[in-house]
Amino acid sequence: MLTAAIVTAAVLGVSKVVRDWLILRQVRAAMDAGTPEDRVRIGMRLASALGGGQASETAPGPVPEPPAGEVVRPPL
Repeated sequence: MLTAAIVTAAVLGVSKVVRDWLILRQVRAAMDAGTPEDRVRIGMRLASALGGGQASETAPGPVPEPPAGEVVRPPL
């Protein structure tokens, strides 16, 4: 039983690493082929998907204020 659990965990871990590598390869190709605006947009979406970046309108809780003196444009 312990061997089956270890093998299952190893297979799931390897599959996650392979999936992440394929996703990052696609993101890198899109970043290389895109314009600077596309790179910013891709980076913001990637940060949002990874749990970082700016809060969206649908996120719970208050939206943080932008730093003083900076102009913040809404994401496209």
